[in-house]
Amino acid sequence: MSRRLTLAEQVAGDVRDKTLAQLVRQASGWDRQVVAQAVLIWIRDHDTVSANDLRAELPDVAAGVLPGVLRGMGHNYLIHTHTYVPSTAPATKGHPIAVYRRRTAADRAEAA
Repeated sequence: MSRRLTLAEQVAGDVRDKTLAQLVRQASGWDRQVVAQAVLIWIRDHDTVSANDLRAELPDVAAGVLPGVLRGMGHNYLIHTHTYVPSTAPATKGHPIAVYRRRTAADRAEAA
């Protein structure tokens, strides 16, 4: 069972989510579609997906689009595995990033 987040962690998560949502809204439709298509192709052939997996496979896209699209797809197509890996992007200095897997019929039934 996972631990409860502190109030500070909840607030930080809310700020992160709003910032990512804003970045994704500001990005072009092309950026969002390219990233979503890459996620779908990747997850077809792999068990999990993270920003590390796709970063090198994508053309230059607007900042924040890759994690934003992954989080957005977590509402209906992907599910967060509650695991994190260190980011391989030099600017992030190894900050933990989320790992996702494809949402299954069993996941949907459990959520209902």
